[in-house]
Amino acid sequence: MAIKTFTTGEVLTASDTNTYLANAGLVYVGDGTLSLTTSATNVTGVFSSTYKQYRVLLNVTARSTSNRVQMKYIVGTTPTSSSYYQAGLGGNYTANTVLYHPRTDNGAELIGIDTSALYCLSLDIYNPNKAATTMHHGTLVDANSGFPYFVGGSQSSSSQFTGFQLFTSTGTATVEYQVFGYRQA
Repeated sequence: MAIKTFTTGEVLTASDTNTYLANAGLVYVGDGTLSLTTSATNVTGVFSSTYKQYRVLLNVTARSTSNRVQMKYIVGTTPTSSSYYQAGLGGNYTANTVLYHPRTDNGAELIGIDTSALYCLSLDIYNPNKAATTMHHGTLVDANSGFPYFVGGSQSSSSQFTGFQLFTSTGTATVEYQVFGYRQA
């Protein structure tokens, strides 16, 4: 939809407001707090054909040990664990180095870091509910060092995912999450 330019003295109607203000930005889909273990915890019903792209925010507020938070896409409650491809990059400004971590763990996407640090992650997910490759990329920040890490990956299944599951590589973690859809005009 084209963007409308209003002029001085023009009346802003309810129709204009509903049309132009409702067709932009992120739309809240859901949120919650998860207590993660090595057994998967499902976040269901957050992906649909309503939106093509989504943003998932994760805030790891507690960890029992140095572990990785991992993710699998799901249809209903059934995970797809094949054909994941991923990589991660991190920057260490003190040592002027860049760390590269290509990996696949347990057929899942790695979306965490291997330290005991708390962190937050913003993850954009493309085409999760479309019969096509689902891709994602994101940025996380380590609370202990402030180092940024960049993660990305894809899932080549043509499944139409309706949610995701999270779990740890070892130990436990507490994660707050929020899911938003990118509104389409």
